[in-house]
Parts: sequence; C-alpha cells; structure tokens
Amino acid sequence: MLVLVSQAQNASNLYENALLFGNDTAVKLALEYILSCQNDDGGFGSEPGAVSGIKSTAIATIALAALGDDPGKHVRGNNSPLSYLVENHEAIDNMTNVEAQYGRYVVALVSAGLNPHDVNGSNYVELLRSYFGPRGEIGKKNYIWDDCWVILGLISSGNFSSLDASINHLKGLQTSSGGWAWNGGDVADVDTTALVLCTLLAAGEEKNSTTIQNGLQYLRSEQNEDGGFSLLGSNAASDGWAIMALNAAGEDPRKWCIGGSNPIDHLKSLQKDDGSIWWKDDVEGMSFEWTANAIIALAGKTMPPVITTNRPGL
Repeated sequence: MLVLVSQAQNASNLYENALLFGNDTAVKLALEYILSCQNDDGGFGSEPGAVSGIKSTAIATIALAALGDDPGKHVRGNNSPLSYLVENHEAIDNMTNVEAQYGRYVVALVSAGLNPHDVNGSNYVELLRSYFGPRGEIGKKNYIWDDCWVILGLISSGNFSSLDASINHLKGLQTSSGGWAWNGGDVADVDTTALVLCTLLAAGEEKNSTTIQNGLQYLRSEQNEDGGFSLLGSNAASDGWAIMALNAAGEDPRKWCIGGSNPIDHLKSLQKDDGSIWWKDDVEGMSFEWTANAIIALAGKTMPPVITTNRPGL
C-alpha cells in the first residue's frame, strides 16, 4: 500500500472537511446518492441499478477519498471498489480516449491506497509514460484532456520527473483569452481551462504566475449572473471544475460573487431530492459524474485530491 497525503487526512469524521464551505448537508446528500449507485460486485453504476463500470467506479473512488473516507470500507456483496478496480482494469482498453481514462484510473488507484506500479502485474505508471510524444504532447492529437489526466495520474502517484516538456506544451496552448480549448484551438471553454489550471498547479506552477492569473481571469469572464460558469449557460460540470480550480489556486469560491450569487450557490441549486446534481436544473446529463465532482469541489478539494508522499517538498 502507498503512503498517501490528503488535505482530509486528519479529518475526525467523514464530513468534517465538507464544512469548509458550509455545505455539509449538500455533500452528505451527494455522497448518499453516489453510494446508492454501488452494486454487489463492489463497483458503481452511473445511476442506481445501473451495471457497474470502471469509469464510474474510478470517479466514485476519487470522490470518497477527497472526503478522507477509505473507499475500501464500502463493501457490497463481499466486494469493494478496490477489488472492482483491480479486477476490471482491462475494460479501459475498449473505451474511447483511453489515455485520459488510464490517467483517471491511476488517480483512483492512488486515492484508494493501491500501488499503480503493480496491479496484477501491470505497471500503469509506465503505461502513462508510454503516451508521451517527442515534444511533450500526450495521447490523441488536439485533445487536451488526455494530456491533463495523464499528468494528473503521474503526479498523484508521486512521479514528477520528465514532465517539463508536457507542462510547457500545455502552457503553450493557452489562448489569448487566458483559457484553454479542449482541442487545443483558439476557442477556450471553462471545463478545459479549469482542468488545465488544476493540472498546472498540481505540477508546481506558482499561483501568482502570469499563466495561472490569466487563466483565472478567463474563468471570471465566463461567470454568469447566477454565479455559475460556462458560456453556453451555467451548469454543474463547469461549476464543479471551476470550483476545483479555484480551490487549487487558493481562491475562495464564496467570494466570486456576481449577481448576488457565487459558484457554490449555483452548484447547490442543481441538487435534486435524491442527492444527485444535474447538469442543468431541467437537464440531467451525466449526473453521477457531476455529483462526484461536486463532492470534491464543495469539500474544498481539487484534482488530484490525494498524492503519494514522494511528492517533492513533502
């Protein structure tokens, strides 16, 4: 088992850190919803009663760890999320954007206290490194999310070496608006910008650097009158990622007020009676993922929420 460091490591109870933004009720409800999606194979489906999937299980594992919870304690049918992650890892090979999926998978393994260097004989740290191109680009051309998730996977497992070229590649894709586009183009979007900010800050970029400050200015420019984010209308996906980026940058999302509301207010407004958080008030979208991300965001955490102790400076 890896020795881990998390902001929630010394929590006296599961929800203590969720009180940071005064959202313990929202976080508790969201967590209850996520746990209602767990099946007897230990994995999680995308909604209650849905078949378990490796992506949903990874997402749930990361959210649980962000609260300082031990994902391995959540056992159904004598199985846990840890056993599901280990036994079903080959399912990722058949998924789209496989590089990003494996990056998230490694973040989940570390969040669960597992060793990504040896999962049934497979070394997923070396697999992530195999995706690096000659100029630092990672995975599919013109798709920034795989670059970010692979870097986050390596960082979460304490592997910071040989990332300079990839970090510089990401920084070089920053648009004149200060944001980043999912395809590396000129039209930035909130979700990608927030993910890149999380990645750069996790890699050690200074919060006061021009790159980070321009990225934050872009997020500010895309905040709407209801306090939420996204040029296409405020939504839970953009809110969750933006709040995680603000957390990483040491910004207080409660102080990002516009129209009398802040991102926390807007994200909470999208929570339903069952605890799930919909994409928009009348559009469910991928509510499982938005709900898990909201747990991380509302608890004051960022991505990755857990890293190994061999991170430089710890």
